[in-house]
Amino acid sequence: MKKIFLLAILIFGVILENNAQDETINGTLTVKSNDDNILTLQSTDNIWLYTNWIDKNSVRKAYMGLNNNLTQFIIGLENGANSFAFNGGNVGIGTFNPGSWKLAVNGKIRAKEIKVETGWSDFVFFDNYKLPTLQEVENHIKKNGHLKDIPSAKEVEENGIFLGEMDAKLLQKIEELTLYTIQQEKKIQKLEKENEEMKLLNKKLLELQSRLEKLESKE
Repeated sequence: MKKIFLLAILIFGVILENNAQDETINGTLTVKSNDDNILTLQSTDNIWLYTNWIDKNSVRKAYMGLNNNLTQFIIGLENGANSFAFNGGNVGIGTFNPGSWKLAVNGKIRAKEIKVETGWSDFVFFDNYKLPTLQEVENHIKKNGHLKDIPSAKEVEENGIFLGEMDAKLLQKIEELTLYTIQQEKKIQKLEKENEEMKLLNKKLLELQSRLEKLESKE
């Protein structure tokens, strides 16, 4: 397949170098390799203009081209061809300058699922983790206007966020909240136990008071 593609580039290079006259192919230009893999460089039908990659059994494996009104450029794989890869370089969609990003998209992205490989925040549950007190949390919010380790709205507006990193930080805050909830639950249970003990003590005091009053009434 690589040999076919290089041959196609060579043919077009020869055509472009021929400045004496324009070269026009009315129909389909077909290139075959030694093992009968076929590349059709140009083909037309009533729907769109496209390029085919066909194996020796005349089974199309890949195609790319424009629809008939030249508004959509389509790349497709089929019949066992299931991987489309760029070997090196960066890709920009909606931008000519992807920078150092492997994929840079200037616009919205729609997906059913995205997998992000990143670190996670279970260290919050380690014995040596220093959980900030709620007073420390309140002081940080009053001073900075946002949670500790979470970027401010201005920082996000200027620099954006890394999804994996931000998910880990948000999980860290959820886990901290879980620990605060557990602490509060333990305090509530302790208070409820103390309250029951106070009720029992108060009941006993009332019983003693009643007995004393009965004794005093007999004298």
